Parts: sequence; C-alpha cells; structure tokens
Amino acid sequence: METGVGRRDFLKVSGLSAAALGTAVAAGEETASAAVAPAPATKFPKIGAITRYSPQKLEFFTAAGYEGVVLTKDDFMDADKLTDSQIDGIIAASRNSGCRIISLDFMGNYNHIHPDPAKRRASIQSFIRVLELGHRLGCKFVGTFSGGIPGATFERQAQELADVFNEHFLPVCEKLDMTMGWENYPTGNNFATVPAAWHAVFSRVQSRRLGLEFDPSHLVRQYIDPIRTAWEFKDRILAAHAKDTEIIEPVLHQVGIHGKGWWRYRIPGQGLIDWPAFLTVLLQIGFNGGIAVEHEDEFWDAPPSNNAPEFPQARKDGFILARRYLGQFLPGRLEASGAAEMP
Repeated sequence: METGVGRRDFLKVSGLSAAALGTAVAAGEETASAAVAPAPATKFPKIGAITRYSPQKLEFFTAAGYEGVVLTKDDFMDADKLTDSQIDGIIAASRNSGCRIISLDFMGNYNHIHPDPAKRRASIQSFIRVLELGHRLGCKFVGTFSGGIPGATFERQAQELADVFNEHFLPVCEKLDMTMGWENYPTGNNFATVPAAWHAVFSRVQSRRLGLEFDPSHLVRQYIDPIRTAWEFKDRILAAHAKDTEIIEPVLHQVGIHGKGWWRYRIPGQGLIDWPAFLTVLLQIGFNGGIAVEHEDEFWDAPPSNNAPEFPQARKDGFILARRYLGQFLPGRLEASGAAEMP
C-alpha cells in the first residue's frame, strides 16, 4: 500500500513512540520504580487504550506494549473535584509506570448545547475545567460529545455548537494550545454522529482546534463506509478509537435493523473494519495523535471488570490481542506487542 510515509521512515522507528517510556515487562512483573524519561514524540499514530484511572492499569498497559492511555471520567477522575495533590499523583503514576496520558474522554455528562440555558452554562463551565485538566496532564486533545437539542435540525444544532465553541471553547484552546472534538457515538446528547451533521458543523467552524474523535465502529452499524468517511473528513480527525463491529447476519435476517442483537462491538481485527485501510488513511494524512483501543468486547472480558483498580485476566487478554493486531500495521517495536503474553 502506498502512503505518505516512506519505507525509510518506518525503518527509522526503533522503539515505541511517545509513551512506551521505558522497557516493556512481562505481565505480572514489577515495573521499574524510578521515573522514566519520556521518549521523543514521533509523527506516527500512537496506540493507546481507553480506561478508567488507576496506577495498576497504567503499569499493565506499559507492560502490554501500549504507548499511553485515554482516561475517562468517573467519580475520581472529575475535573470539578480533583485536587492539586491528586493531579500531581496522577502525573507521578504516569511517569513511574512509563505510560503517557494521551488524552481525556469526558462524554455523557456534558451537553454543550442543552436547551436549558442554566444547564448549558454549567456544562460549558465544567468542560473548560476539563480542558484545563487535560493541559495539566500534558494532553493536546480532549474528547467529548457534540451535545443535542431534542427535535432540532442538524442545521440549528450545528449553529448552536459553532457559537458555543467559537465564543467559549476556542479562546481556552488557543490559550492552552489544546484541541477538542466529539466521538460519533449515536445517542441523544450527541447529534453530530453522521457525515451530514459533520458538514453542517465544520462549515460553521473554521478553526481546526475542533474536530472528530473518529470511531469507525459506530459507522459500520449504521451501514456507513468508515474508510470513505475517514478520507472525506481527513482534515478534521484529531483522535481515533480502535473498536470493531460485527454484524450477526442470521439475527439481522430475523429481526431487521430495528431489532436487537444483530450487531456487537469487538476488539480490532474481530469484526468487519478494514484496519489496514483505516490506518493507511491516518498515516497518509500525517496523523500523529492517539488511536485508542476501546474494549467493549464481551468475548474477551469478565464483567463487571472496569471499576476495580486492576483488570481481570480475561479483559487483559482482550487488550493484549488488540495491541498485537494493530501493531502489525504501524511502525514501532513490534516485539513489545507480545511483551505481556496470555497464559
């Protein structure tokens, strides 16, 4: 396949970029207790994982060959509640584990275009603190939802979002050198989940500090071609999720698209997405942000598994397989993908 990245560029990369900050270790072994100096950033996509925060999880992802994590909001990871000492503790855990914090994903608690003016103001003010938190943690991107107004057209919602971004978020992003964007997960407070809505927003927002946290899995279950769409919006992809989608044809035949159980999320490589083609788009456009594995695959999990400080082995296996699969198509130290083997 032909991309804007030449063979010589691939061969120059001798180690994991940006966030594999040190030597990968086998699963279950102790990581080095001393802080590890960050490796120089590269121009290539960085394989990360979406997770709730805990020091144990950071250590696992480094051992499994990941280049960093995308931290999600929970009761602890809350920009409105975190103290300075807690933020310092997160930074220290990142350094000690060798696991970079690539970005933040603060989604469903925010509706930046809420029809209630008071709730809209509260959402905007809180998300500004999220941008500030991301900056303190060394991130350049924060993910969110686009917001939603029930019953409103794409055009009206797009104008509302453009006004909010230009007036409230853009000045903060420029001051902190941050970018932001929304994941295209179809839900009520996230109207901009299909190309028509994206065109409506971006025609009203010129700044490239607003863009997409592109998740191809949500397009597959809507029968929208994710590769064609990625090319179409290549200038607005600021982050990416690595999650696959399987269509279960026998169930679809029985219940139709309005029924249930005919699709499910999988780890990369175990669904329908053409990952070499998708990663080619990212390489061709010079994307060097995070492509984060979003593990929602019940085959490789033992729920409930996301709340405890440490993952069960079944969930670890899913992350290990996902990293191993994606590592085939990106430059880096490929042996790191096998650093934490399944039993």
